[in-house]
Amino acid sequence: MISVGIDVSKGKSTVCIMKPCGEILELPFDIGHTADELDSLISLIKSFDEETRVVMEDTGHYHLPVATYLSSHNIFVCCVNALRMKKFCSQSIRRAKTDKIDSIKIASFGITYWNELVKAYPSNVIYDELKFLARQYYQVTGMLVKSKVNFSNLLDQVMPKINDVLSNQGENHKLTEFVSRYIHFQNILDMGEMKFTSDYCKWAKKRDTA
Repeated sequence: MISVGIDVSKGKSTVCIMKPCGEILELPFDIGHTADELDSLISLIKSFDEETRVVMEDTGHYHLPVATYLSSHNIFVCCVNALRMKKFCSQSIRRAKTDKIDSIKIASFGITYWNELVKAYPSNVIYDELKFLARQYYQVTGMLVKSKVNFSNLLDQVMPKINDVLSNQGENHKLTEFVSRYIHFQNILDMGEMKFTSDYCKWAKKRDTA
């Protein structure tokens, strides 16, 4: 029975390998999130003669690529809820917190709750990847909505009621391009009617034929 505790952070992970009674087989060491370094970890895990299980905290974004890669190489991976792991770690008298200490605590969790560990990503890989992509989609669309609201507020100041004349529709960004070209109603007034009409017609013709 060997527990591999992995504390995952951005770009790297800290690994500790432990047996029951707190016997540490491998002192905490860092690995980068590259195929070569993960392959080295996989080789190390498979070199043990005993049943080995990997335990890591569910960190949302960072742990997913590591967990998926290890699972794809037939490694038992358990992703523990962050709140549950926090409660387990808080039981320790030693409250210091570093990546190395965290990896030891995670490995210890694996030993303590060995029979309760649930294998992650057996057939849910696609679902979890879609959930991850959905979070990214909602984040991007949220930024887009905020940008549109901010753009609308600015237009009310520099070009009031311009939305009644021009609008953006799908891939047609006519309003945005118009504002980018003329910036403010005062700029149009300074050009004069004839010059603006001529310039606008040239712009509209060039835009429609582009």
